[in-house]
Amino acid sequence: MTCRVPGSGLVAVVVLCLSTVALSQTGLTKEQQLNRLRLQDSQLQLEEARAGLQTRADELATSGLLFDRGSISLQKYKQVRNRHEEARLAYEQAQTAFERVKLDLLKTATHLVVREARKYRTADGRSMVDVTLQNASDARDALVVDPSLNSDEVRSLLKVESIYVSLVNGPIVGEPYEIRIPSLAVGQEQTLTFRLLSDVEAVHVALKYLDLTEDRPVILRKASQQDLPSVNSSQFSQEGVLNQSVSYGLTLQRLADEERSFGLAVVGLPKRIRFAFLNQNAKVSQVRFDPNISRVQVQLRLEIPEKLDAELIGQTRTFYALVALPAEYTRINALVSQYGDAPVPPDAIAGLACNSVKLELVTKGTGKLEVLVANRYQEIRVGDELRVRVELLNRGTVAVQNVKAVLDLPFEWEGQVDPVLTKKLEVGGRVAVDIVARPPEEVSVGDYELGLEAQGQVGTENIQSTEKPITIRVATRSRLVGNALLVGLLVFLVAGIGVLSVRISRR
Repeated sequence: MTCRVPGSGLVAVVVLCLSTVALSQTGLTKEQQLNRLRLQDSQLQLEEARAGLQTRADELATSGLLFDRGSISLQKYKQVRNRHEEARLAYEQAQTAFERVKLDLLKTATHLVVREARKYRTADGRSMVDVTLQNASDARDALVVDPSLNSDEVRSLLKVESIYVSLVNGPIVGEPYEIRIPSLAVGQEQTLTFRLLSDVEAVHVALKYLDLTEDRPVILRKASQQDLPSVNSSQFSQEGVLNQSVSYGLTLQRLADEERSFGLAVVGLPKRIRFAFLNQNAKVSQVRFDPNISRVQVQLRLEIPEKLDAELIGQTRTFYALVALPAEYTRINALVSQYGDAPVPPDAIAGLACNSVKLELVTKGTGKLEVLVANRYQEIRVGDELRVRVELLNRGTVAVQNVKAVLDLPFEWEGQVDPVLTKKLEVGGRVAVDIVARPPEEVSVGDYELGLEAQGQVGTENIQSTEKPITIRVATRSRLVGNALLVGLLVFLVAGIGVLSVRISRR
């Protein structure tokens, strides 16, 4: 191999060339060999700059003596001095470049790797991530910078201090938002635990150390601290009306790599309330997890019957949705049989090999009132009042309190009802109400409409019926005396005509 280097500094150049020749015998990788060549090139430039500076310094000293003796002009002396200054600046720049190359190579020698990123769910339902970092720096990279370093010096040189770690997926998704590792020696590992603020499948591990900022995208490896899936519901407490259905959204999650199926069950519901688990509108009794399926959404639908025991209506009933191995069904069924319609205590659930979520159901009946009117067409005469009897009927599924009839009277009419208020009207119950409606004294003859509706309460909910209209025909009052006189006159005339006819016939 031939090394040709312009300028001075021959001894240093020869040493560098001999080192280059020996590269193939050191067992370095190609990248390390390139790094060494880069360092040697920078060192060579430094030696050239040092030699050039030395030459210009000797030239400046000689020119100074000649100028003092008057052998050269001031202009010539200044030119020599300027060349010396340029050589000094070139040497300082070469020194800076050499140190920068050394620092860059040391940074290259420093390697932090993400050994593992494991996602799992704790017993209390939190999503966690364990990230394991290792200082995987290669000592041979440091020896490229300075072959004279011993092992302790290399380890000290490659020790990384003040490492800041965050989990990012767009925004920061790990809590704590940032963790500081004071130091990490060569070969040392450290595991950091983050809580996931957003349930994601992949994150970026953001690293800050030295003056570097690195971003490592990683897919989270699924693992689990428990074999059973977790189950949660954001709609854990709901109200259900009799003869209607209610649904609870359930989220099941299992972080594991193997395929497995698990059964679904419900305990603590009254037997008359039927339930079904739905997945995409299909009824299911089991769910399956595999490496590609770690989350399953299920709807728990309850069918509330039209009639339910009175003590269950308006009360909060606690029950449990369970996820367990199919082999646990026998114990679950035994528990359901043991308690029947009674609530199941939490201790009994804890004794099962399952995961559960506590749900609440408040059953509510519906109050439905109706007004029954036998004849919705009434007729009165001027000066009379309307008297009519109606019935108020509860067609709902729960008793209605404070039931009353409310009148919508024509203009200037007055009215009253009896009874004014019925404290409680049971399901299917009726109450008779007498209604009196009085028209004003100067009422005109014609048709009028009276509106009638029933109102009541179920708990804090107001109930009212559809308004029933009653048509009222107001007619003129009859003149009895005049009519009687007219009838008498007619009778008298008829009788007179009859007598006169008899007399004429006798003649």
